[in-house]
Amino acid sequence: MSKQEKSFLGKGWSFPPSFDKSRAEIEMVKEGEDIKESLQIYFSTKIGERIVRQDYGCIVYDYLYRTINGNTLSSIKVSLTNMIRNYEPRILVLNVEVYVANEKEGIINVKLDYAIQSTNTRDNIVFPFYINEGTNLRS
Repeated sequence: MSKQEKSFLGKGWSFPPSFDKSRAEIEMVKEGEDIKESLQIYFSTKIGERIVRQDYGCIVYDYLYRTINGNTLSSIKVSLTNMIRNYEPRILVLNVEVYVANEKEGIINVKLDYAIQSTNTRDNIVFPFYINEGTNLRS
């Protein structure tokens, strides 16, 4: 095994899973790309959706039918900051920003700025949540 394969950052299946037919293997991603895909999976998963890990998932889905105001956005930010630190230990959470991206369409964005611990590489991800149904949006 090479040093890169033993890396703390690891490697995993690409998401969504895809296959290389010529090699009869699943496509793999490693290091920074694996972390980014892990975060995408986290943001896309509702708490309780995974049978084996009922506690895994993004807290934002619990806020879908609440009034979106400063208090709600602040609460989402604090919850996400704490949960991401627990579920993705390979990164340092530098900042989480939660804001209304499109009031008419009912979209809030979560922007996560992070640094990869072992390499100190900085990156970010913006994930949109659609909160259309049953939500009263306020600026």
